[in-house]
Amino acid sequence: MLSVKNVTKRFDEVLGIVGQNGAGKSTTFKMIMNFLKPDQGTITIAGQPLDEKSLDQIGFLPEERGLYLDMTIKEQVLYFASLHGFDLKIAAADLPLWMNRLSVKGNEKSRIKNLSKGNHS
Repeated sequence: MLSVKNVTKRFDEVLGIVGQNGAGKSTTFKMIMNFLKPDQGTITIAGQPLDEKSLDQIGFLPEERGLYLDMTIKEQVLYFASLHGFDLKIAAADLPLWMNRLSVKGNEKSRIKNLSKGNHS
């Protein structure tokens, strides 16, 4: 049984949830992300029920990310860019900018498997 009474978070704060295995951390995040519906109660953002706009304000980094660990950063980004219909020349040209903006350690030839978990996001 998972019981969360009330959690308040300001927009300029980062919130982490810690607990033992099986305590309900992943279930809580799945409910916040609207992947699961709570049996009771409601989840609100700024006092409003969850909707598409409020979900756009939430980041969720699951343990399994579906990355191809043997690919380089560049290969991975261009692969996902192609799946979403992006111009690959533009995506490749913008890659250093985004790596810098997101503080990704390594370079575009670094293999995903050699990055820290934080850099997998």
